[in-house]
Amino acid sequence: MKFNTSKKGFQTLFKPYQVALLVYIWERNKEKRTGITSSQAFEFLQQTGDSELVVSRATIIVFLNKMVEEGLISFEEVSGKGGYHKVYYPTMSREQFAQHVVTTITKKLQEVLPSIKG
Repeated sequence: MKFNTSKKGFQTLFKPYQVALLVYIWERNKEKRTGITSSQAFEFLQQTGDSELVVSRATIIVFLNKMVEEGLISFEEVSGKGGYHKVYYPTMSREQFAQHVVTTITKKLQEVLPSIKG
């Protein structure tokens, strides 16, 4: 994650298409655990009609896998038409993620500027 102070909201951390995907994943999981494939993510962004949100499926896969590395989402491999597919799920709510960001940035600032105490 990179912190861009010239933006607002989650766009301080993510590109617009990334914010749209994360919000979509969180919204789908409010009531029950509902996974999303990279194909579904691609279709969702295509259907927005916003050219700023339209990216390649490969770009989406790279982003989703990066979010797995960051611990924000996880995946399960399921067998389907054409072989195995990753189905992605959030590991934390939007609110939990916001707290995670605050904690991560605070820890990093304390690391870089040791005179700052939490």
